[in-house]
Amino acid sequence: MSAIVKIIKEPIFKSLIATLSIILLSGTLFYKGAEGWSLLDSFYFAFVSLIPTSVNTGLIPQADLSKWFTIIYLVVGVGVMFMLLIIIGRAVVNIEKKEENKNP
Repeated sequence: MSAIVKIIKEPIFKSLIATLSIILLSGTLFYKGAEGWSLLDSFYFAFVSLIPTSVNTGLIPQADLSKWFTIIYLVVGVGVMFMLLIIIGRAVVNIEKKEENKNP
């Protein structure tokens, strides 16, 4: 938990969170408008699509424009999500190393 508290103060973390928020908002609004999904379904699809898991949402974009948007959305969004996860992971590892060095 101390790693998260520390990383929140870093500008790169704030920048990635802001970028990810904009990506999620744009995805949610796009799917709501283009596919006619509810706001919750649109957000759920936009969010779960960026997580590196195999969660099946049961939602599949049907329109050609939605399929093209999804391709670009995933390339950009997954990159930002991975960067965020890497930065959080590095912070946790750094905290663990500091605690190991204190207790030889």
